[in-house]
Amino acid sequence: MYIPTAILIGFVTGLGAFLGSLLGLGGGFLIVPMLTIFLGIPIKVAVSLSLLSILANSISASIVYIDRDVVDYRLGLLLESTTMLGAIAGANLNLMASESYIYIVFGAVLIYVAYRMVAGKKYEEHGSRGRTRRNLAIGVGVSFLAGLLSGLLGIGGGILKMPILILLLSLPTRVAIGTSLFMISITSATSTYIYFINGVINLVYAPYAVLGASAGAQLGSRLGFRIEARYLRVMFSIMLLIFSILMIGRGLGI
Repeated sequence: MYIPTAILIGFVTGLGAFLGSLLGLGGGFLIVPMLTIFLGIPIKVAVSLSLLSILANSISASIVYIDRDVVDYRLGLLLESTTMLGAIAGANLNLMASESYIYIVFGAVLIYVAYRMVAGKKYEEHGSRGRTRRNLAIGVGVSFLAGLLSGLLGIGGGILKMPILILLLSLPTRVAIGTSLFMISITSATSTYIYFINGVINLVYAPYAVLGASAGAQLGSRLGFRIEARYLRVMFSIMLLIFSILMIGRGLGI
């Protein structure tokens, strides 16, 4: 009974990671809605599987950037000090909250991400503001929010971390990507541990979710260079808006 469902989970996480990686984002924004809407997986289990997939993918990708020495460990660990606290709080909030609340919050976050995909400001290194104490303090505060959303919703948090690292803290884009991946691996590991010790992670589904997401992310990251970015952003935004409506509707019992 479990094997067919497990294979479908691997396919769905792979598809979500594939679509997400086309734009350099984690697949959590798509993996969780697809698991809950298409396969009927309980949202808390879907969140834990998404985080486990993100953990595997971020570690794999981080190794490449670490090998090329384009990770700002000092800044990453400073921001991660509050991100980890947020991840712990988010995961515990998920375990305590009703499923309808999580559906509604997830739907609202998807609307924000869809907006950022179409109208969000591009990351321009020459427009950065410098690493002042004020900007660093803001970055530390927003990092907590990124961790909170990651632990609560099973997303990587890159949509918040990248603007912090590039626009607010003046990191070059390549270093920002490497540092963000380094941070995401720690954040997702923290949240995944909370779900694991509480018995939420389905150990039968977990290997399929990890393998599917890893394969999808590798394929999407390669194909993304061949497709016009603006078309991807529009397609991605429309998809997220559809999922947001479905998630909010489910949360409201519609």
